[in-house]
Amino acid sequence: MLDEIMSISRLRMGTDGKGVSTLVAFFECPLKCKYCINEGCHRTKQQLEIVKYPKFAPDEVIDILKKDDIYYLMSGGGMVFGGGEPLLHSKFIHKICTLADGRWARRIETSLNVPWDYIKPVLYDMDEWIIDIKDINDDIYKKYTGISNQNMLKNLLRLGNKISTEKIHIRVPKISGYNCAYDVEKSVEWIRENMAIEPEVFEYKKI
Repeated sequence: MLDEIMSISRLRMGTDGKGVSTLVAFFECPLKCKYCINEGCHRTKQQLEIVKYPKFAPDEVIDILKKDDIYYLMSGGGMVFGGGEPLLHSKFIHKICTLADGRWARRIETSLNVPWDYIKPVLYDMDEWIIDIKDINDDIYKKYTGISNQNMLKNLLRLGNKISTEKIHIRVPKISGYNCAYDVEKSVEWIRENMAIEPEVFEYKKI
């Protein structure tokens, strides 16, 4: 099993949950966010073949992760899967999780806007699901990402019924030009009422 990986970023602190983490970022994303910070994730298979991005086997990723084992154990950090949309590579990620040290934290940063079949392989692998929901208002979500949020909402509710909500970290961004403080508050209210989770609210900074 081999997969193209956009980047492996080591020694990250304060951006991907508790402790020191290594972010494994994957290509492909179903969203076309207007202010995407990883535009490279949208490269097509044909473009990837031309550039010849390296392909990794799960055990090769583990070898890289092991380099910072001591930092994970000392700080409560570990591996984080992002992108792009990492759930599009969930079978590959599941294999990494089966090989990883059980003491490492396992986190995934996702829009959750994929078919449920992509979620199932890693459903019980993760210690933390970091979910950026953009906005509960479908019109705002669609204007910003290019697609509807209805699948994401369905997956979010289903996830909350499958795993402990203590493992779910929901992020609600205020996005300049797309939503306002009122919209953010409506999203927060929906999450509190439907998920019994207190979300993280932040202001998205355009680069």
